[in-house]
Amino acid sequence: MSGFTGPAATGIGSVPFTDPQETVALVLETLPQIPYWPQMVQLGYLEDMAAQAARGLPGLKVDEVNRTVAMDPDLPRDEALAQFYEVVLSGDLSHFAFEPQDARGFFALLAAVASQGSPGPALKGQLSGPVTFAGVVKDAGGKPILYDRELTQAVCAGLARKVAWQAEKFRELGKEPIVFLDEPFLTGFGSAYLPISKDEVTEILTQTLEEARGAAAGPVTLGIHCCGNTDWSLLLNAPIDVLSFDSFGYFESLRLYDRALAQFLDRGGWLAWGLVPTNDDFKPETADTLWRRFQAQVTQLAGDVHRGLKEILTQSLLTPACGTGYMSQDDSRRVLTTLKELGLRGQEWLAAL
Repeated sequence: MSGFTGPAATGIGSVPFTDPQETVALVLETLPQIPYWPQMVQLGYLEDMAAQAARGLPGLKVDEVNRTVAMDPDLPRDEALAQFYEVVLSGDLSHFAFEPQDARGFFALLAAVASQGSPGPALKGQLSGPVTFAGVVKDAGGKPILYDRELTQAVCAGLARKVAWQAEKFRELGKEPIVFLDEPFLTGFGSAYLPISKDEVTEILTQTLEEARGAAAGPVTLGIHCCGNTDWSLLLNAPIDVLSFDSFGYFESLRLYDRALAQFLDRGGWLAWGLVPTNDDFKPETADTLWRRFQAQVTQLAGDVHRGLKEILTQSLLTPACGTGYMSQDDSRRVLTTLKELGLRGQEWLAAL
């Protein structure tokens, strides 16, 4: 990421608010360096991460009433795939665009930045990751399409182009694009809940990331967000620019991967520290308590990977641990204002080193 040095603050995704314009104004006020577009999950199922990712992918049907995305049994599979790959080969990203009713926060952010600007050099977006999306979407028999190699490959190709389309919209506003793939399913990696191999997960993630870079007209910073515990080496060794993790809850488990972390930082990787919890753990916390926790964690990590504090901070972002979509509105606002304070303290700490 060329436009700034860390630790800048940004958001993860969902919010509990229902007015897109007011929410974007709050985002621009609290996270001016890297504003993100808010997923307005309280406005209906079309704002759900699976539904937002589905448009443009082959043979899928979004059922708002039952809140599901599944293969449409009335669409011939071979025909749907053939038409899909014709669009992919054409290079036309408009097929993978969000519609206004799918992502009202996205279009509200674009409109606000176009009319009033934003002081920071970047905008941040997000999309369901391929493992999570393919794990949620079911085939005609009710089985996740994650276990269907042909369909999963199409998911990777489609999501990659939805990422590239977001990136181009940010670039049209003169902003550096940052897009995270959200992968909550990877919390279950290695269990019966997600019975696929490490090699299969790596292949799925790598295909999506590499195709996103290839489809975008210019550079795009790509991250993966996993809000639970996982095999962190899997993500640290993937071709990502940013690892987004819940540092409030899972910093100690990430520390176990010190060699992979050192290699990740060596190749210029960034850590997005989810230092503001988005569950009941948030209630007793303040900016002061979270700041002391962050300072201690950065110091511990610097020792683990034999790096200076300045190097760690320079390659850091600050975020909530996850989206705030199912918190109260008051708590969600406090998450953002707390994050703003932590971002300012982070900049001051870096400047003092």
